[in-house]
Amino acid sequence: MMRGVPLAALCMAALLIAGCATTGTTGVKTITYKKPDAYNFRFIGLDTEIDDPSRDRRSYYKIFIDKSEEGRTTTGLESQEKSCDAMLQPNRHLVTVEKWVLDQKTGRYIKLNNIEQPKPNFVYFDLPEDRIVVIEMKTLGDGTSEFVIDYECR
Repeated sequence: MMRGVPLAALCMAALLIAGCATTGTTGVKTITYKKPDAYNFRFIGLDTEIDDPSRDRRSYYKIFIDKSEEGRTTTGLESQEKSCDAMLQPNRHLVTVEKWVLDQKTGRYIKLNNIEQPKPNFVYFDLPEDRIVVIEMKTLGDGTSEFVIDYECR
């Protein structure tokens, strides 16, 4: 399991470079990142492996940065992307996520209990100056989640 971590990091770096690279007039590839304006942090969350519309509930995520509530994502079906943007200081940060779903009986959103929350529901990330960090959390059918940390390109 540990052997796959460096390989996965190398693959992510290669995809990042290939995804943001453009070929200039000299034939040299350069990386062009989008500069922060209204936000420099974006969280995207969604569930995968939902194959039955009756199981696709309306939901949103509460986002905590360094253990303080930062905001919440847009609302949508679990299988749809829900996002939240924020402006943070360049530093190392901890993002923690709480999932909330619509209770059909009461018509109100309720926080899923700890057993049903995505596992893990947090990730540490570095936010450099003049970059927009995008963190995508995909929750699989078994309740485990995968995080992808990337920079937003132009």
